[in-house]
Amino acid sequence: MRSTIDPRRQLTVMIRPPSGPGESSKVEYLASLERRLADGYARIEDARIRGQDVTAWEAFWIDLLHQYEMAVDGLQEAA
Repeated sequence: MRSTIDPRRQLTVMIRPPSGPGESSKVEYLASLERRLADGYARIEDARIRGQDVTAWEAFWIDLLHQYEMAVDGLQEAA
């Protein structure tokens, strides 16, 4: 059974960005996203090797990647 992805869906925020102005909280937020991206990538690859359908996992991972990109862009704008 293949999962379907709706290209019109909204980005799902999976980790709340820091609400305070502190630079350390932004760095911790990015580090958290990086860990989740690395872990998710490894899990997706393991599942793919076992022959599982990873379509939904990939969509979730891409949403997380977009969150990371937005967070990095926010840091660059603040610099």
